Amino acid sequence: MKRSKQHQRKVPISVRKLFPQVTHAEDATTPIAVTVKEADAADAKSLQASECAMARAAKRQYKADGVIIGIGVSYIIQGDTATRYPTPPTVSREVTSFDRHHDFASGEYKLMAVSPSRRFGHQGGPRKHNRNHQATRVVHTRTVRVRELEAGR
Repeated sequence: MKRSKQHQRKVPISVRKLFPQVTHAEDATTPIAVTVKEADAADAKSLQASECAMARAAKRQYKADGVIIGIGVSYIIQGDTATRYPTPPTVSREVTSFDRHHDFASGEYKLMAVSPSRRFGHQGGPRKHNRNHQATRVVHTRTVRVRELEAGR
């Protein structure tokens, strides 16, 4: 996992709290596969992003200093660098199951690369506004009894 100057940013709060030695955050540019074994789930802890079955498997497999697996985003910590991966729906569902019932299905899971439009420092294009269309109210729902990573910087 090479460090790229153009895709670095300030380390998120959720990473700094668990791993204070991390000084760099970057986006993953290539996907990785993580094989979760039954032994990973046996010693894992529910509701702890750095101690779940997936985190233990990734830490073992990639010889990482730490791993954070969240519902929406995951980080692999190596040295002073945190590499960010979007958490795919397959992993999010297993995390929910694990946090509620301590059940994480063994198997191979993929953490994909961050898409170019979601990378650190990406400047989106101009948005088009339709004056004739009224804004619809967005209702945000939250899954309960599942780990949460702190938002913000």
